[in-house]
Amino acid sequence: MARLAISADSHILEARDVFLGLAEKFGDRAPRVVHEEGKGDYIDIPASGTRLNATIGGVGRLGIAGMSLDDPETHRLVALGYDGLKPALVDPVERTKAMDIDGVWSEVIYPSVFMRLFGIPDAEVLGAAFRNYNDWLWDFCAAVPGRLTGLALLVMQDPVVAHQELKRVIAKGYTGACIPCAAPDGTRYSDPVYDPVWATAEEAGISISMHIFTQPNGGVTGLEQADVITAYSSAPTLIQYTLADLIAGGVAHHFPKLKFVAAEFNTGWVANWLERMDHSVYRSRKSVPEYLDMKPSEYWRRQFYATFEDDRPGMLTRDSIGVETMMWGNDFPHHDSVWPHSQEVLEMVFEGMPDDVRRTTTVDNVSKLYDLSVPE
Repeated sequence: MARLAISADSHILEARDVFLGLAEKFGDRAPRVVHEEGKGDYIDIPASGTRLNATIGGVGRLGIAGMSLDDPETHRLVALGYDGLKPALVDPVERTKAMDIDGVWSEVIYPSVFMRLFGIPDAEVLGAAFRNYNDWLWDFCAAVPGRLTGLALLVMQDPVVAHQELKRVIAKGYTGACIPCAAPDGTRYSDPVYDPVWATAEEAGISISMHIFTQPNGGVTGLEQADVITAYSSAPTLIQYTLADLIAGGVAHHFPKLKFVAAEFNTGWVANWLERMDHSVYRSRKSVPEYLDMKPSEYWRRQFYATFEDDRPGMLTRDSIGVETMMWGNDFPHHDSVWPHSQEVLEMVFEGMPDDVRRTTTVDNVSKLYDLSVPE
């Protein structure tokens, strides 16, 4: 019998409906669905010549969990775009059936196409698109109470709009929000301009998530111009910068109850990074801000989480990371997903480890963070 598991990092494939009204209001600045015969559906922004997710194959490529890229049927479905999506990707009840196959009781939901939409600099268009998404996602998740927990999207390119939207989604009932994994050009998340967002999230008990591939235009590392292999393998450097700024820049100190999640960056790098953060404080004590009254690793254990999928190296260094900061995710329905083999993968990851470690990282941490009910 499969053990209970909750995925702290799964995804939704945005419906066509989330783009409704955007082109009428913003013209060529708006993202829209474009079909290319024999290739599939893509999200284009004509004004900037942008095509989201072009390098991997469009919308259909984001929903092929459990399928092989060597199978012609996979490519046939991808070429159909939205029309080729499986029922579990468009119907919340069918989604729960796919979860049951995988031994997953509940999923925390991140975007798919909209991960790359975080990168456009047009804050006005982005704000409208995110409002559409947040309303649509809420209704999708509400259809299966307790099984899906959506995260609202915030446009940090305009902190005022982000703060307004945060207050709106809190009123709807959201328990988590997602921001770019790097601050917009010319800013850092420790800049006071973002303080209203942090303060409101802290007061409401809303966690703030930063998912891989959500960096805004320009980012902080130059990975935008890198080849696919370099960008993917170097992704942890991006979140390291952001997390270090949240700690060293005082956000964690000034908002001690605020929780942050680094999603899909895995965890094998965290122990070494924390050691280096602590050592940087030791070796540069005269330059350390007075408000840092704890070690960086202590702020991490108090306020931060990281998700992993099949990352055994992270679990082997869990004592240095803090098992209370680690959460498992299956990445459904993306091609990297371990669905429908999550239980086998978890057996591999936790081989030789105490049962309570598995329970903590696959159930307890995520259920506590998002206030989820867990069946007996």
